[in-house]
Amino acid sequence: MTHKHGGNIYEHKNAADFSANINFRGMPDSVRRAAMEAIDASIHYPEPGSKELRKILAKRENVSEDQVICGNGAAELMFLLALALRPKHAVLAQPCFFEYEQSLQSVDCRITNIWLKEGSGFELTEEFVSQIPSDADLVILGNPNNPTGQLISKEVIAAIRAHCRENGIYLVIDESFFDFLTEEDAARTTEAIGFEEETVFVIKSFTKMYAMPGLRVGYGICKNAALLEKMHLLMQPWNVSLPAQMAAKAAAGESEFAAKTAKMTAVNREWMTEKLKACGYTVFPSCTNYLLFWGPAGLTEYAEAHGYLIRDCSNFRGLEINKDAAGMDIRQEDSVCGKTGEIRQYYRICIRSQQENEGLLAVLAAFLKNQ
Repeated sequence: MTHKHGGNIYEHKNAADFSANINFRGMPDSVRRAAMEAIDASIHYPEPGSKELRKILAKRENVSEDQVICGNGAAELMFLLALALRPKHAVLAQPCFFEYEQSLQSVDCRITNIWLKEGSGFELTEEFVSQIPSDADLVILGNPNNPTGQLISKEVIAAIRAHCRENGIYLVIDESFFDFLTEEDAARTTEAIGFEEETVFVIKSFTKMYAMPGLRVGYGICKNAALLEKMHLLMQPWNVSLPAQMAAKAAAGESEFAAKTAKMTAVNREWMTEKLKACGYTVFPSCTNYLLFWGPAGLTEYAEAHGYLIRDCSNFRGLEINKDAAGMDIRQEDSVCGKTGEIRQYYRICIRSQQENEGLLAVLAAFLKNQ
């Protein structure tokens, strides 16, 4: 059965979409113009290997061109990486983005799930390192993590990096939401692009910040030439369309747009966090453009009936609907949330404009009042 994501506006026409984590400011004008101009040029094939785009991205990330690989969205890179590496035993910090698991399953890789604890806000701590099995050959982490919105601290990344280096473990870090970090939050973590290890692979995406999920373009950075060559061999020809390539080139120059978005998002996120808490929801810390929270079951359907799409997180591992008699999540031994006998459910919402947030908040508040 297909894993359900957010953003399915095709089945819910005219609804306000808070289920997909896309920049509320929309696509920058320069990106839109580039994509539209590329339509006329699409009588030709896209540039093979996205060579010019890779050159621009290499300059943007201060790496060499041969260290960059472009994909039909970040998801394609995950599957190509799994096919190229053929890992036998991988480690995931759950809950996390489902495509990590799906890409590993496609190559029959055994997976060890290390459960992030609700009681500590789903923060990934140094305890994670000691839980990595001795025979693991791959670790995949999101930074910030989806759906929790949590950062991995500099100290923890350093410990994980050292452990992987010493034990010959590939480390994949998905930084698809890194652009949403404010300068203060970015200072608390470490961007993986500067890592020297050939066993580190960094995934980046234009999808979220530049509001272009329909164009499908992401990129990876790695210093392992042999690995990248194998991924290119496995890749279908012309995997990134011409409109996607042209739009990504324009997006690469929109650093001021990204910085302004990060500041605006932080303000709106703080407002929404406090208002949700005041309503009675349990909200978890986030540093990006979405919030994970929990409340009574049935909220997704109620929101849809009132014109809003929010993300039902019950199909994330570790965030299944809680039906324990004590009101506790079975997987979270240190859970501090929940009332006896209550069936609770996790939800995720995108942070949008102040006006849009106020509209959704009114619906979420009304739901609790009707309980």
